[in-house]
Amino acid sequence: MLQVIEIKAPNLHNFKFYSGPVHLSLGESSQVKNLDFELSNFGSSVSYAITELPSTVPTLETLKLTSYRERVDTPMVAEKFLILKYLDIYLSGENEPIPADYDYLSLVSFLDASPALETFILTVNQNDVKHDSVFGNASHMRHILGPKHDRLREVQINGFCSAKSMVELACHILENATSLESLTVDTIFDMFADGDVRSCSIQKKSECSPIPRDIILEAHKALRAVNTYIVGRVPPQVKLNVGEPCSWCHSIVDANLL
Repeated sequence: MLQVIEIKAPNLHNFKFYSGPVHLSLGESSQVKNLDFELSNFGSSVSYAITELPSTVPTLETLKLTSYRERVDTPMVAEKFLILKYLDIYLSGENEPIPADYDYLSLVSFLDASPALETFILTVNQNDVKHDSVFGNASHMRHILGPKHDRLREVQINGFCSAKSMVELACHILENATSLESLTVDTIFDMFADGDVRSCSIQKKSECSPIPRDIILEAHKALRAVNTYIVGRVPPQVKLNVGEPCSWCHSIVDANLL
């Protein structure tokens, strides 16, 4: 039943906010620079954040967004995160898949709203992903016209898959981030219920944790998408890093399964 949270703490710089959809008031003298934000039991945390936070927390430099039930594409907004430099978005379906028609390309709205952004990290829990593959509908790749992301230097997409809109997002960044130095796409990412991550690319042990076969198969499709649609668009000054299933544990011989 909570509707409003009002905080009068002008020297507060770091704030973790895990709550339902309420009105957050930090006061005109707010100096919050780092916000870890999650709306529990709410279907559009990312959309809520881009709509409400620019005016509520105008001093943000670092923003971490967690959404377990994102169902709404990210809208375009007029207000800006004028000094936001670091954006980290985590998406998961939480017991049900992210909708197949979810538009990852709509996250460009956040890049447009953050003219000072330098680092963008998108993590998608692959265990909750269902989507329309780019290989079934690649004839009309979309291009969004808008401002150049001329401060963006580092982009990382964990749980990169063959979803058409995710491939479009990566292509958009390569074509519009004029200062981009590195793009990392990790095709293997799965998170346990306890928060532990299964990923060949970050594995420090001699053996990988068990990863479901459907995730491995999707990772190989994602690699095909990278080679087909992304590699040729990488400018010479940009370093492309691709995380893939390790040959030690996850080699797939039967090409007919892909």
